[in-house]
Amino acid sequence: MVDALQESMSEDVTLIRVPCLAHVIQLSLNELLGHIKACPLNESTETRWNEQRSQSTRANSGKLDIAYTLSKIRNLAVYINASPQRRETFYNLQSETITIMPLQDVKTRWNSTFLMLRRAKRLRAIFQSFCDEYERADMALSNEEWRQVDYLLFLTQPFFDFTVELSKTRDATTHHVFLIYNKLFEHLEKSISQLTRKRTSWKRQMLQALQASRKKLGQYYSETDNTRGHLYAISTMLDPINKFQFFQTDDWDDDWRAIYRQNLEDHLSPYKERLNLQPNSSETPSSKGSQSRLASMLKLNRPHLAVSGDEITQYLDSATIDMAPLEFWRTNAPRFPALSALARDILSISATGAGVERLFNTARDICHYRRGRLHASTIQELMMYLCTSKFDKEEQDSALLQEFFTRDEIEDAKEEKGITSDMVDIDPVSDTEEDTSHEEGQDIEDLDSTVDIVDHTAEPTLPSNSESSTQLRANLRARKRVRRDEDVYDYH
Repeated sequence: MVDALQESMSEDVTLIRVPCLAHVIQLSLNELLGHIKACPLNESTETRWNEQRSQSTRANSGKLDIAYTLSKIRNLAVYINASPQRRETFYNLQSETITIMPLQDVKTRWNSTFLMLRRAKRLRAIFQSFCDEYERADMALSNEEWRQVDYLLFLTQPFFDFTVELSKTRDATTHHVFLIYNKLFEHLEKSISQLTRKRTSWKRQMLQALQASRKKLGQYYSETDNTRGHLYAISTMLDPINKFQFFQTDDWDDDWRAIYRQNLEDHLSPYKERLNLQPNSSETPSSKGSQSRLASMLKLNRPHLAVSGDEITQYLDSATIDMAPLEFWRTNAPRFPALSALARDILSISATGAGVERLFNTARDICHYRRGRLHASTIQELMMYLCTSKFDKEEQDSALLQEFFTRDEIEDAKEEKGITSDMVDIDPVSDTEEDTSHEEGQDIEDLDSTVDIVDHTAEPTLPSNSESSTQLRANLRARKRVRRDEDVYDYH
């Protein structure tokens, strides 16, 4: 499709395809969940409870595998929601003002597994009381199983947080991409380092899953090298809180610093040329004539500085500023006319397609069969109005929506957007956590035959590119990983 569009464009127009970062994050998360068999198989929530499901729950109740723990939580959600009587009992067991129900994850919804586990942890005490009430000890989670939930929540929370923030689409542009990749790599590498020391079988499964997730993330990260004009690097430099200092760490090779700076100058050249061709509206013949001879003499003696070089030097080599990029360039447009024009174009590139897709899904409400004769310009103006007024309308309508939705639905929506005030504390992976005697005696070979065992002293083979096409800095986190691996020891 991109090739077809490019052929229809003029030669001086180049189409650049930028992957959706939110989708990349979810692909990496799915790789993690898939390796521990934690991905849901159902496309919609299940509401029926049958004897076959009950027998399966009893048969697997004593197994400590992560997949069985998640299956137990899913079965609890189905079992409770399948009966009005059980729902009422579950409500009555809660003493809080806001009563909630367990969630069930589905494969068609982003972060649904994280939301299900977080809701389950929030309802931990209620789950135990409910299982005691109905004498379903096979559904009650042990302390070890709740520890598995803690680990999964801790490992997947950054994926949830970044996806939610990127989907808000207010200012999620490409200047965030390198920073988000770095944060995710740091989280994965730290977690891998911690789990490398663990000997329990289910923790070894999580180690393998983390390595697979990091490899998937690295595959997409390496593609940032191939983006035409290094747009990610340019947009990073155009963020006043980063500037060129972002690339001054040991993670970045000197050659790539020079390439990025040269690319910024190359992108700035056409903007400088357009500015030089534009007449100075403020300088009229009468104003020139009114200048004193002294002012003219001083003006002639001033050194002439190139617009692009002067702007780049002044901007990149100055101190960073903690200020929103668009606000900074709007304020400093007179000082950096060419750079501000470039920033206006570069920082309009969204890091994710979620907001664009959500906006254009509303086009069916405009291009309705009852409005089949709308002019193209009218449709365009309506879409632009929806785009500019979208966030204001959401805030205005939020109070009205509470009249039409139940408390459960409102609470679910808040949790999905990460704005619930009553959030649970997620326990991190512990470096000093000791395995129980039961866990120490558990043989790693007892894992499910379909789960591969990973040598904890080995690192996964990551995609390799030639030096001519791959950055020698933090590409796949290679530079940092070399130093961190020197500090990894075997624990017996």
